[in-house]
Amino acid sequence: MKYPIPSDTAASQARASDPAYSAWVSANAGSGKTHVLAQRVIRLLLNGTDPSKILCLTYTRAAAANMSNRVFST
Repeated sequence: MKYPIPSDTAASQARASDPAYSAWVSANAGSGKTHVLAQRVIRLLLNGTDPSKILCLTYTRAAAANMSNRVFST
């Protein structure tokens, strides 16, 4: 069974995925926050953004290591 994504949710996701804008990602554990953040960083780098201009924050060193692995293994 497919569940439609509400239009306001789809619009919010579209804004959050646009690297031209800043985004705050807050969600439950296991919901894909790290994936979303890693994809944004990768998209910025592929579009030629200077890495020194990207600020990517995590709460733990383990999360930072995970983020680094995801970005640099892509």
